Amino acid sequence: MNWPRRNSMPAPIWSAPGWPPRRCGSLAEEFRAQVYVRWSDQDVNGHVNNARVATLLEEARIQWRRHAASAAAAAETTTLVASLTLHYRRPIEFGQDVDVDIWVARIGDRSYTMAYAGYQDGNLVLDASTVMVSLDDATGKARALDARERDYLERYLRAEVPV
Repeated sequence: MNWPRRNSMPAPIWSAPGWPPRRCGSLAEEFRAQVYVRWSDQDVNGHVNNARVATLLEEARIQWRRHAASAAAAAETTTLVASLTLHYRRPIEFGQDVDVDIWVARIGDRSYTMAYAGYQDGNLVLDASTVMVSLDDATGKARALDARERDYLERYLRAEVPV
């Protein structure tokens, strides 16, 4: 099989209006995760495989959660990803970490939306959002966010959501 050469790929489409978003300067609290890109994350085209990008976001989210461990509400909460929306803005390449800004874009009754903007070498490479659902450990069903969780999430709340 003849694989396409790197420089023969179509032009990327990361120039959507309003991008790149502001970095997290408007937050009451900022969180930036630094995610290591592994050699094995690459595909035959020489950049990070699209499925591996979701794993990089998971690693960033875990760093945010560990940071949250000092806030008992976040550390004690069982959550799962109900949905993931991911936009690839530029190829991510091996050799340099990805800095991922994380913020909370929406707080609902039983879920919240986390938003992400990933940068490599100062360039926006991805934007994404995940809807996170809090679970009742006894029933395994979605449960309402409590006041402690809401207070913690509001520390990172910013209305800007990736399109």
